[in-house]
Amino acid sequence: MIEYYLYIIIFILCLILSGFFSGSEVALFSITRAKVRTLVNDKEPGSEALATLKKSPDRFLITILIGNNIVNILAASVATAVAIGLLGETGFAVTVSTIVVVLLLLVFGEVWPKMYASRNATRLSLRFSPIILFLSQIFAPVIFIFNKIAGKMTGAGAFAHHMITEEEIKEWIDVGQEEGTIEKDEQEMLHSVFEFSDTRVREVMTPRIDVVMLEDTSSSDEALELFKNTGFSRLPVWHENIDTIRGILNVKDAIFSVLETHESIPIVELLSEPLFVPETKNIDDLLRELRVKKTHMAIVLDEYGSFVGIVTVEDILEELVGDILDEFDTEEHELVRVAEDVYSVDARIWVEDLNKQLDLHLPMSETYETIAGLVIERLGNIPRIGDVCELAEEGVRLVIIQMTGKRINRLKLIRIQPPEPSDEQERTG
Repeated sequence: MIEYYLYIIIFILCLILSGFFSGSEVALFSITRAKVRTLVNDKEPGSEALATLKKSPDRFLITILIGNNIVNILAASVATAVAIGLLGETGFAVTVSTIVVVLLLLVFGEVWPKMYASRNATRLSLRFSPIILFLSQIFAPVIFIFNKIAGKMTGAGAFAHHMITEEEIKEWIDVGQEEGTIEKDEQEMLHSVFEFSDTRVREVMTPRIDVVMLEDTSSSDEALELFKNTGFSRLPVWHENIDTIRGILNVKDAIFSVLETHESIPIVELLSEPLFVPETKNIDDLLRELRVKKTHMAIVLDEYGSFVGIVTVEDILEELVGDILDEFDTEEHELVRVAEDVYSVDARIWVEDLNKQLDLHLPMSETYETIAGLVIERLGNIPRIGDVCELAEEGVRLVIIQMTGKRINRLKLIRIQPPEPSDEQERTG
């Protein structure tokens, strides 16, 4: 009888150890390397052993698998021995022992320990890591052999180290926002960080038509008047034609020159050297270049060397944090819903973006990018306020409602019913 009590004790110990190994697996895999780094910095007990294990996940996983299989096999053997001793060497005894072992190991050796470990990953990983690390040193020869065999079979170690991808991080950010741990604006900013390096200068620059400029024959008084009217702190200065940018004028230099000399002087004496950049340059590279050269504005050139716009530090930062409005700016949204199927649209919005926002199918072309470009191409002449561009096949009517000189500022977009196909078209279709 004492022998059976001993078997029962051994079986219970095997259940506990099975639960220990199963829980260790979940706890060690659940805790992130970032969390481990924090625990090491806080000098939590067991954190050093945990950091060692996380550096080599195949090491602790093989250790856990070896330990778990040993105790599970031992538990099954002990249960079978007890069943045979009590019921005799019959198929019924083996069946009973198998059912009991499977149920107990499933509940107490797998399901419950893993559920508990998933909810207490940090605490358990700190407690279990020193033990698992010690066992991994004992099983070191077995682990070495296993890794060698696995390496020959797969061309790598036993378990490939998973590299976290950019898409996975974005998914975690989205999950964080859905669960309320990340605010909506924080989510948008974090996504902008990932898109930052893929953004080109031409996507954020102020286009040439919107750039306020000075001729190099202007005086400092004229420059100050323009600064006052526009609210800008820096202006490009051109020589003979606007494709020839001579330099950048800073409002502080213009003010100081007047204060020091008490008279108006030519602005050519106040210009700083312009920084020229191609429109295809990535804005993260440009931001670094602006920091190194300690300048806030760059002149953007196309592939032919023609002046196409300017880009400032503010333009670049707005890609991360959204529009930055100062005391001279007025907030005017690109797209405003006026009524049912009627929208006020900024003429500078890209056709591609407008299609996405309103689920439209406006035609795109290499000859234009903005909705203003589309209208000008379709009209075929210099537009005027009130001109209408019909895009019947796309179910859209565009009306020019605001202009500055010959430049279109805003349009009214009206959704219309696309024409029904004729009987002849239906037959041919």
